[in-house]
Amino acid sequence: MNIRGGEKSLLLLLHPKGDVLREVYENIRAGRNLRANLIELKKMLKEDGGQREFREICGDNYDRIMKCLADGDPKVRKNAAAILGILRVPESADVLMDAYESEDTLFVRPEYLSALSELDCGAYLPVFHRRLEQLRVYDAPENEKKHVREEIAALQELILKKEGLQKHSFSGYYGTNAVILTTFPAFRDALAAELPFPKKLLKGGVSATVGDMNLVLTNRLWQEMLFVLQCEKGMPARPEVIARALRESDLSVILAENHRSDAPFYFRVGVAGAMPREEQSGFAKKTAAAIETAFSGSLVNSVSHYEAEIRLAVSREGGVTPYLKLYTLPDHRFRYRKYHVAAGMRPVLAAGIMALAKPYLAEYAQVLDPFCGVGTLLLERRFAGPVRSAYGIDIFGEAIQKARANTKLTGMPVNYINRDFFDFTHEYLFDEIITDMPADSGSREETDTLYRRFFEKSAQLLAEHGRIFCYSGEMGLVKKYLRLTGQFRLLKEYSILEKSGTYLFILEKRQA
Repeated sequence: MNIRGGEKSLLLLLHPKGDVLREVYENIRAGRNLRANLIELKKMLKEDGGQREFREICGDNYDRIMKCLADGDPKVRKNAAAILGILRVPESADVLMDAYESEDTLFVRPEYLSALSELDCGAYLPVFHRRLEQLRVYDAPENEKKHVREEIAALQELILKKEGLQKHSFSGYYGTNAVILTTFPAFRDALAAELPFPKKLLKGGVSATVGDMNLVLTNRLWQEMLFVLQCEKGMPARPEVIARALRESDLSVILAENHRSDAPFYFRVGVAGAMPREEQSGFAKKTAAAIETAFSGSLVNSVSHYEAEIRLAVSREGGVTPYLKLYTLPDHRFRYRKYHVAAGMRPVLAAGIMALAKPYLAEYAQVLDPFCGVGTLLLERRFAGPVRSAYGIDIFGEAIQKARANTKLTGMPVNYINRDFFDFTHEYLFDEIITDMPADSGSREETDTLYRRFFEKSAQLLAEHGRIFCYSGEMGLVKKYLRLTGQFRLLKEYSILEKSGTYLFILEKRQA
């Protein structure tokens, strides 16, 4: 029986996996329907235990697979090469290299390189370098361009994997750089107030002309730093046009003035904005190839070893404005966030919440977070100002373990307790309760109950004039129990994320 794509599920119902794999291999050995059976073998090798099982079946003899590299069908050759790479067959390196050098079907060549990258092929590195230089200057006809780009990418990845990346170090700490610092709209004014540079407020952040990068790298309110390029804004979304504009821009100057080495920079292209998601990948690949050509090897595209990203922001009208993001710039602001859970708060969000809350925070307060997760909000409270004592509670044991590990990296003293907040008691009252309220509590009735119990319990644990800093997407329930309990007054509310309807509520306990 020849194995075809639609037959596998039925066959697995009738025979164990090993029997199917054995039959596929016997078909390949007999030369029956090679293309389909090689494709099926490739799929099965990627499944759990597939490689081990196949090695037992073939007895570590891969001669028949290697012979497929000489088959007249290019797709047979391509799939055979992929299989040898997956299996990392050491003795296939020379055979793959011979096949690569004699291959005249362009779309097959990258597969040989991907397979060789898994093997010891260091002796052939000079050949790969020469081939890469040839392809970079080759003026490929239109019907070959896609395949040439793919071979260039495969060569670059192979060379990087074998030789390693000569990384650049950022050195432009005291140079002048025009940047955009993105942040949540709610934190934009606070961010701008902390930047002692010429600046301008934007919808999604702040643009600034930075003269001391150290002052930016200690600020906790920005999400991304994008370097502004002096080139056309809103240009047509055509790869060659974008590449030419970047070549004529100050991109090379920014890279050179902010780094010591003059070695090639490895980059990727990112697409953001109004372009449909399904179009972004193809557009990014074509633009990356055009940029490589325009920069004649001083910029090298790599999807896994990049040091910089050329961010293409696409407007609703379809115009493209490029920016530069540097991964050579060290960002240690949130290095404590080593461990996290799915529902955890992002550090920039926690830092921004604490920045808004700062005028209402008490010095040397006794602080409690009743739903602390991995401790992010509690740690950002400690960064915001001096704390006498800090307690974090969570019913989720894994979160508490991760919170302890994260906190250890900061050297800050925080007491974490794995228990239900509603069963928690303490010998003294707290000055502040800060928390990111659980977002998914089940039914509306359960969520309502959670908020009612939170207000009741908080009233028991807070000292007079103690304050609650509550991040929540349930404005109605906060206002409901603020009114029904009568034990708190609203000092301030901030809209944080308009789309999701989340707010920061600052409440104060009334005097008894």
